[in-house]
Amino acid sequence: MDHRIEDGEYLNKKEAKARFRQSILKHWQNKCAYCSVDLGRSATLDHVHPKMRGGHTHQQNLVACCFACNISKSAEDWIEWYRDQDFWEPHREDAIVQWITGGLL
Repeated sequence: MDHRIEDGEYLNKKEAKARFRQSILKHWQNKCAYCSVDLGRSATLDHVHPKMRGGHTHQQNLVACCFACNISKSAEDWIEWYRDQDFWEPHREDAIVQWITGGLL
């Protein structure tokens, strides 16, 4: 089967993927989770815990991200990388931690 059911609706794989992506972008108000720049058409999703380091493609491991931050962070540890950035802000770090832990601290 190449579809899934969401809220009583049948979605093909492409539509399910688009909604998954849009739900993450919507949560971050279409702004980069790291630098808060408006994403516009250049929105990417970043694996907070990189796939190269065992991170998974689950909603809680993905944040809205601008291309520049995504390339800069690469496979680095997100918190070490983020704290070294000029745009680091504690409230955004807290928001990312809340997201990846599902609100559990």
